[in-house]
Amino acid sequence: MSTVEIFDERVSELAEAPWYDERTGRVGWVDIMGRRVLWRDLASGEVGEMATAEEVSAAVPRAGGGLVLLLASGPVLADPDGTLTRLEPYDDPEPGVAVRTNDAKADPAGRLWFGTMDREHTTPRGALYRLDPGSTTPVRVLSGIIISNGLGWWGDRMYYVDTMTNRIDMFTYDEATGEIGDRRTFVEVPKPDGLCVDAEGHVWVAVWGTGTLRRYTPDGRVDRELTVPTPQVTSCAFAGPDYRTLIITTGAEFGLHGTPGAGLVYVEHLSDVAGRPVDRFAG
Repeated sequence: MSTVEIFDERVSELAEAPWYDERTGRVGWVDIMGRRVLWRDLASGEVGEMATAEEVSAAVPRAGGGLVLLLASGPVLADPDGTLTRLEPYDDPEPGVAVRTNDAKADPAGRLWFGTMDREHTTPRGALYRLDPGSTTPVRVLSGIIISNGLGWWGDRMYYVDTMTNRIDMFTYDEATGEIGDRRTFVEVPKPDGLCVDAEGHVWVAVWGTGTLRRYTPDGRVDRELTVPTPQVTSCAFAGPDYRTLIITTGAEFGLHGTPGAGLVYVEHLSDVAGRPVDRFAG
């Protein structure tokens, strides 16, 4: 039986992309439509937030401190002192307009991967990009995406979600070069959203519209399912000194404004499963 509890009671329009940084002890996430980055200290409960000039789809910790913010029109480096440095936009004719950025993560080698999505959720005009450390220009890796979403790595595998395909895909992944190939279906799942990979190589994915989080074994079997008290579950991440605290984000956008529980961040304390430290962008 699920023992999911409320972790943070601040209501987000669309909470997404949670992470934990053991250097600060903070759990962070974004409210995409609310245009803010939020955090909460895991030990003290101290909270804070930062407003952004555009919709912000993800905030990824950097190896040298600070974050890289995925604003609708492209990535921005945020230094610990608050200095913002805008990088080159992705190669859409009007970045941030017909498409916007969506989920993002750093890979084990410190590269930043992020995707874009069609604002109407119907046309495959989105893409997946890679930003190498030291570069300011994102490189398009995949095209023909409707809603670029969850990302995760395990050994020579990269997991990837285009939500509207109703599946999680798997690529071969070369950590040394960042090259991916041999795209194939890992599992079929209705409306997959954000995901994370635990210390055993199992994939946890938020299933949009169902209020559930599923854990898949490396061979694609459903191993566990958690339930949160609101349907629009968006993503997940492991936190805490032992990485046994599972953070789960949700949304209130798309008809759930004012509905109890919608848009909150939840937590599940696991005794038998641990995650891994976050990979940081090395740029």
